[in-house]
Amino acid sequence: MNDPVPAPSATGYFLPATIAEAGDLFLRHKGGARLLAGGQTLIPELDRPGRPADTLIDLRRIAELGRIDWSSGRVDIGAMVTIAAAQSGLAEAFPVIAACFAHVANSAVRNRATLGGSLALADPASEISTFLLAYDAEVTLIGGERISVEQLIAGRGDGPFINTIRLPLPAARERSGFAEILRRRSGGRSLAMALVRLDAERARLTVSGGACQPFRIEAAEGPALLDALVARSSIFDGHSTRAWALAAARRALATAELPC
Repeated sequence: MNDPVPAPSATGYFLPATIAEAGDLFLRHKGGARLLAGGQTLIPELDRPGRPADTLIDLRRIAELGRIDWSSGRVDIGAMVTIAAAQSGLAEAFPVIAACFAHVANSAVRNRATLGGSLALADPASEISTFLLAYDAEVTLIGGERISVEQLIAGRGDGPFINTIRLPLPAARERSGFAEILRRRSGGRSLAMALVRLDAERARLTVSGGACQPFRIEAAEGPALLDALVARSSIFDGHSTRAWALAAARRALATAELPC
């Protein structure tokens, strides 16, 4: 988290050492401040002509944002935890994370990009958002407000400064599967993805495709998830996207139903 990161030109550049200091800066420059986490999206954006930031708040010195803390029934993940660190650190409790996060860009990006920064982008084709929504994540914002990931990706977070991401731990006997359909000719852009969770009480599917933000479906058992997805297929932007989403859901379900 202390590796050198090139800082694009900005009217004000700050490198706070505590969450409180960063929060004060963010509130003071509300509307003109940009938060620099891993920088994988923000730095290229700000380097384009005509896209300077009024204020840049660099979060890499704040050690608290880089922690993973386990407690009874849940895990709290700091917003500056990298995708690679989350992938390895959460794998025992969330085995599907290995397959899910392996689709995020490449290893160089996963080693720098952060969970909080990726989530704040609210990209529809995001493995991060899909995983966190599937596992009922909540985010704590600077100032203490807590909202669900579902609210955040629906745009009900006002310029969010994410502090931590909280995940409830899944049931011990839960089975899960992930699948993603990629457009190989456009650099691996995601066409659709699906994450299935199966336990003794219910079956859950989280799916996204095209410009559609991830959404969840529940059913009494796995096969019923596919019928429910077909019933909601009008949410997708076109026949091809609907077909890709259904294909991803079928593959994820087949993986989840494999014998342990």
